[in-house]
Amino acid sequence: MSADSQSDRHGVVCQIVALTGFMGAGKTKIGHALAALLGWTFVDLDQEIETQEKMPVRDIFRLHGEAHFREIEADALRRVLAELSSATVIALGGGTFMQAANAELLRNAGVRVVFLEPTVEEMLERCHVPMPPSTENTRPLASDPEAFRALYERRLPQYRKADLIVDTAGKSVEDNAQRVAASLGLTS
Repeated sequence: MSADSQSDRHGVVCQIVALTGFMGAGKTKIGHALAALLGWTFVDLDQEIETQEKMPVRDIFRLHGEAHFREIEADALRRVLAELSSATVIALGGGTFMQAANAELLRNAGVRVVFLEPTVEEMLERCHVPMPPSTENTRPLASDPEAFRALYERRLPQYRKADLIVDTAGKSVEDNAQRVAASLGLTS
């Protein structure tokens, strides 16, 4: 285990890698593949929230607003980090790393944050943004391609503060998982 790993109250050290990026960046799919490659546990923060709240993230946003969702998200991140007992890959929500308190929490916990950076076109395609804009089968924030691009551009400077940036454009999920692992020095 490395020096920048988390140490819990029992002295057990576990490595944690968190994947960040915009919606459609591949955090969940690459996270699953990376965890499988390394033999680590995988946690999807949005899935944890949906299980806890018993509703999809989009419904939490719609019914309670973004500010309430961000509170739930921060609490879920704290809980997940406190409960980890083995090497883990965490897929963060697209806005998790944008919150200064969450970025600090990750940093203080020794989490290695990796920004996955595909092209905007790849992310739009993965989010199924139809033309003309519609909310049916679309992520709410992705219902308008121009708004999608503008939000991504606003978030990009914070994403680039991650410990590692991996250009995932045009590569398979497995290739990207191997690139992340190799870039972090986790494979031979």
